[in-house]
Amino acid sequence: MSEVVTIAPWNPWPLVFPGIVLVVAVMASFVGGHYRSKTMRESGYALFVVGGLAAAWMTWSMSGLWDASAREEALVAAGYESPTFSGTTDVVGGELPPMAWQAIRDGERVRGVLHPLDGDRWEIRELPE
Repeated sequence: MSEVVTIAPWNPWPLVFPGIVLVVAVMASFVGGHYRSKTMRESGYALFVVGGLAAAWMTWSMSGLWDASAREEALVAAGYESPTFSGTTDVVGGELPPMAWQAIRDGERVRGVLHPLDGDRWEIRELPE
């Protein structure tokens, strides 16, 4: 069986929150420096570090979580139950490699690969047993 599905890429809107923290941190540092308030200036520095680390952590972790749940939803919508994935989403030679999966369809265990086509389109290919 071969079917083409659309898997939406990660939407980075949650990064707005660390962005707000970074803007507030820069403003606090500037105001603290202008009014010679050591406490406010150093609080701005600390907030800047925390905001930067939060943005980096959210980018790294949330994109992976989003992609994993989107792949699972696509297979469930195509009629598969309990899909699990193996492999990596690292870009090799400028392209994404096919991603191996296993699931249950009509009471039987099946396996296959998600093969990237173009953009957010992926082909579900079942492999023969």
